[in-house]
This record gives sequence, C-alpha cells and structure tokens, in this order.
Amino acid sequence: MPFAIMRFAKRKGGQVNSLESHNERKKEQYKSNPDIDLDRTKDNYHIIKPAKSYHAEIKKRIVNAGSKRRKDSVLMVETLITASHEFFENATISERTEYFERAVQFIKDEIGEKNIIAATVHMDERTPHMHICFVPITKDNRLSAKEIIGNQKKLSGWQDRFHNHMSSRWQDFERGISAMKTHRKHIPLWLFKQAQTLDKEFAEVKTAIENIGSFNTAAKKEQAVEMLETWMPKAQKFTAHVKLNENYINMLKKEVGEMQGTVDKQSDKIMELFAEKNFVSQTADKQKKLLDSLSKEDVQSAKEKFKDVIDKMNAR
Repeated sequence: MPFAIMRFAKRKGGQVNSLESHNERKKEQYKSNPDIDLDRTKDNYHIIKPAKSYHAEIKKRIVNAGSKRRKDSVLMVETLITASHEFFENATISERTEYFERAVQFIKDEIGEKNIIAATVHMDERTPHMHICFVPITKDNRLSAKEIIGNQKKLSGWQDRFHNHMSSRWQDFERGISAMKTHRKHIPLWLFKQAQTLDKEFAEVKTAIENIGSFNTAAKKEQAVEMLETWMPKAQKFTAHVKLNENYINMLKKEVGEMQGTVDKQSDKIMELFAEKNFVSQTADKQKKLLDSLSKEDVQSAKEKFKDVIDKMNAR
C-alpha cells in the first residue's frame, strides 16, 4: 500500500541561505547529494515561486504581521512532501502534478497562503518530492513554530489531516502508524530521503533478481549483479549508521547515570537516537532479507566483490 508523506523541519536564521541554495538549485555542483541529476534539473518547477530571497520573504512577513523575533527564533518551517515510490511508479504525469498541487492546498488551508514563501518540486532526484517553506506565524500574528507544529500529539493531528486530505482523492493511501503509538520522534529530512532512496533501489534490485530464470537468463543475471554492485556499498554505509547510534546510546546512558544534572537533556537525546535507529533499521531489515534470498550462483561475482559487506549485514 502506498503512503502520502509529509515531514517538518524547523529552520533558524543561519540555515536559511543554504536551504535556499539547495531548494532553488543555485549551486553549480552538489557533491553532498549525488542523487541530483543536473541534466533533469530543468524539469523542476515552482507551484509558489519566491519573489525575492528566502530571507527577504521571511522578513517581509514578520514585519507585516508585527511579530516579535528573538535571536534564536525559528524563522521558517521546511515541509517535505513526497509519497512512497510505488505511488509515483503507477501515477501519470498529470496525477503527479495534481498530487503536489493538492498538498500545497492543504498547507495553505492549515497555515494561510500569505505565510508560504516557496513551494518547489524537485524532479531531478530519484523520488519526486516538494519543499514547501513557510513562516510560522500564528493567527494572532505571533512568530511561533512551537505553537503551529506543536508537540507529538499535535504532529500526529497534522499527519491525520494530511492523510485524510490526500486519501480523499487517492483512496488506496495508507495511514502510517502514529508516532503517539511508536514513540518515534521527528526523523531528520536527510535521513528520511536517504532511506527512501535505498527503499526504491531495494525494489529495483529485487525485481532484477526475480527476473532471473525468465528469458535471456544470462543477461538478467548480469543486470542483477551490476545493480547489486552499486547498491551494496550504500547499504553498508547506511547500516553502519545504526551501529554508530547504538554505541552513542550506550555512552549517553552511562552519562545519564553519572551526571544527574543533565538527565533531562541527555534522555531527550537518547529518545531521538532510538527513534532514528528504529527508522533506519526498517530499511536495513529489508536489505538483509533481500541478501538472504539470493542464491550464491546467481550473484557470485557480486558476493566475491562485496563479501565483507554481506558478512556484516548477515551478522546483524
């Protein structure tokens, strides 16, 4: 079942320029994000285009609202809108366009069209997605991301309303398990996008493996091996992140026991790391199941080249 996906990230002043450069594709190269295909950047488009720079647009809205701004205020909320890969695989071009336009309308209804500074659709990465940036100004003209985005309960309400809004058009969308039940905190956007990319590649590799045994078996095997050779190093790097989190969690647990004065702060960090670990583990488990399903004969050359990767993943 496909999922309609929405994720929030609070942004302070120092983060705005770099986000604008990324969202509006103002850089000539993107070494930090190899998924960006600059040949397809021409296919990106705006549903809402900023008239000026993000900082200028933010300042204009704060001044117009007469809001007070502290040095550490959250000036902008970045909203990532996308869907699970099976939706985009089956959707027509017009349905993709409609999906993002419908999501923009949802954000307009929730926070007011005047507070949105940009809605940019990226078609030059593996999975189509949109960045909606808005200034978190309340109905009584206060600058407060905390009030608009809220706590875990309020975030769950956002997700319920977004699911209802999108599934009223596409009835097969499934509502994910609420963070109120899983105790999962917010997942960083970079980690979410990385996991989503690996999920898409996982499906492609699985299809290639399943096609072995049909016509042109030798060619199918070669294709599967090539895909595995590309995918396995990424899987190793991703699952290594899980291990790093486990080590850090253990260290923080020890610190919590030794420094009672920092218990609250460290406990929050532990919860965040547990949430991140659980999230990446879902993708890591899929990777392990795929590796377990492979025959040695079909992917022998890939296994020889990436033996260490497979041994580490199978040892999980």
